[in-house]
Amino acid sequence: MPLLVTTSSRVDLTMTAHKTPDAPAPLTRKERAGRTRARILTAALAEFTAKGYHATTMAAIAAEAGVAVQTVYFVFGTKPALLQELLGVAVMGQSDDGLPVQRPEDSDWFREALESSDGRRALASFVHGSMPVYSRAAAVAETARVAAQTDPDVADVYAQAEARRIEEFGRVIRALADHDALRSDLTIAQATAVLATEFGPQSYLGYTAGHGWTDAALAEWMSDALARLLLR
Repeated sequence: MPLLVTTSSRVDLTMTAHKTPDAPAPLTRKERAGRTRARILTAALAEFTAKGYHATTMAAIAAEAGVAVQTVYFVFGTKPALLQELLGVAVMGQSDDGLPVQRPEDSDWFREALESSDGRRALASFVHGSMPVYSRAAAVAETARVAAQTDPDVADVYAQAEARRIEEFGRVIRALADHDALRSDLTIAQATAVLATEFGPQSYLGYTAGHGWTDAALAEWMSDALARLLLR
C-alpha cells in the first residue's frame, strides 16, 4: 500500500525548514579585506606592546594575524606605516573592517569639554571621555615614543601623532580661556603643556600599569588635580 503524505505532514516539513537558520551570506571581497586588515592591526598591537617596535618583525605580526607576511606588506607597505595606522586606529577605535570608528574630537564628551562654561565640568568631561582612548592607545604610543629615539622614520610618525594630540588638548585650553575659567597667570601655551604632560600617555600608564589605579579612580583624581592646576 503506498505511503500517503498528508497535508499536515507537508506543513510540518515546511515549518521545520523555516525554523532552520539561514546560512550567513558569504563575505564580499571588500569585507574579507577589511577583516584581514583588522586582524593585522590587532596582531600588531599585541606584538608591538609586548616586544617593542624594534624586536617585532613583520613576519611575527603576520603569524599572529594568521596571514602571509606578503599580505602585511601589501596592506600597509612598511613597518613605520603600519605603526602610524595603528596609532590612529588605537585612538579612534576599530570596526570589524579595521577602520577607525570615531575621532575623539567628534564625540559628545569632547564637545562638552569645549562648550561647557563650567571649567570643572569641562575638564571632568575631557578626562573621563579620554580614559577609553588611553586604555586603547597609551601602550602603543609609548612603544612609538621609545622607538622614535633611535629610528628617524618612527620619530616622524610619533611627532605627527603628538602634534595632533597637543593640538586637540590646546583646543580644550582655549575653550577654558574663552569661558574665563583658565588661570590668569598661565598662557595658552603653558596651560596646554600642563594638560598634555600631566594627562599624557606616560602619565596614564604610570598610574594604571605602574601603580594599579583603575581608570575610574584615575579619572576622578586627575579631574580634580587638573582643575587645581589650571582653573581660577
